[in-house]
Amino acid sequence: MSNLSARSEDYLKAIFKLQEEKKVVRVKDLAQCLDVRSPTVVGVISGLKESGLVDQEHYGYISLTSEGDALARSLVQNEDILRSFFEEVFSLDSEEAGLNACNIEHYITPTCRERLVSFIKFLEICGRGSPKWLGHFRHFVLTGEPPPCDRCSEILPVDEKACEKD
Repeated sequence: MSNLSARSEDYLKAIFKLQEEKKVVRVKDLAQCLDVRSPTVVGVISGLKESGLVDQEHYGYISLTSEGDALARSLVQNEDILRSFFEEVFSLDSEEAGLNACNIEHYITPTCRERLVSFIKFLEICGRGSPKWLGHFRHFVLTGEPPPCDRCSEILPVDEKACEKD
């Protein structure tokens, strides 16, 4: 996907979101959004300009180039997909899901990220609905109890009577 640092990716995503929200992005907007000082923003933006991902006139507005926009859009979409997965499958609250989505997307390889996102998309669009194992997993996460199924005793330490044949 990209050879950018996690920090640079976060800046691209922030610029993208601020552009969607405010149409124009200034250094002070980014500093406030990312909770950093303006000189820090200037340094990172300089690197992004060198990479051809952002444009900025001297002391002017910051905007994404078409390449920067495409990359930022992809990063935001992937993070949204991961966040949604963490909320829906792992039953995490929105804040924790968002934090984990942002963190994980930075620290797995691009190939792993693509496969994980593809897997999540597959689960969402699979025409057969939610697979049985996913429902069983949700039940286990929420209750701590294994759901009634035919193979729980092979992987979970449970009383054999707790499992039933489907």
